[in-house]
Amino acid sequence: MLKTPSILRNSTRACKIGERGMTMLELLIAMAILAIGMTGAMGMILAGVQSDARNKNDTAAVVLDQELLETFATFRTYPLSGSLAVNDCSTGATSLKLANVVGSTAAGGLGAAVVTAGTNIGDIDWTQPAPTLATSTTPGYAMDYQTCNGDTYEVRWNITKINANNNVSQLSHLTVSSRQTAAAGSHQAILFAVPVSVHTLIEDFQ
Repeated sequence: MLKTPSILRNSTRACKIGERGMTMLELLIAMAILAIGMTGAMGMILAGVQSDARNKNDTAAVVLDQELLETFATFRTYPLSGSLAVNDCSTGATSLKLANVVGSTAAGGLGAAVVTAGTNIGDIDWTQPAPTLATSTTPGYAMDYQTCNGDTYEVRWNITKINANNNVSQLSHLTVSSRQTAAAGSHQAILFAVPVSVHTLIEDFQ
């Protein structure tokens, strides 16, 4: 019976040990590549979640703006004088806001400041301080509006009369803009919300 030389046995054992070492090294490399790939995938998932949240905020802001535009448009004496009552989904006296509907033919109208130069001319200028907030006792051109799912939006508007009251009709340019300022539940992060502005013309027949 032939015996395997000790040198050959040692060489075979060394090869097997080396192979085991390479297998472990390959496993570590594979795990590192997988970790890098998962990191990239997580980034894409987070970006998708943020995009969905931003789209949700934009849609809610547009709906809120349109709701206020329609409320203003159906106000019988709009836009002559006074204020109209707007109710949000908060509880108690804070749910009532007196939205000012007084406009002006002067440059810039009345209410929240509008952009006068550069891009987005005519939109509400959010770099300027907010006008007086509307409450249940004080009329204003801005409000903190709470939606029924608990989110809070700051809403601002501007009313510019196109023509003076001529005892026949009066045309006004109404601009409403809003952006989210708080989300329902403190565990939800607030992303930077770009303000959404909506414009309409309202004619009041005397």
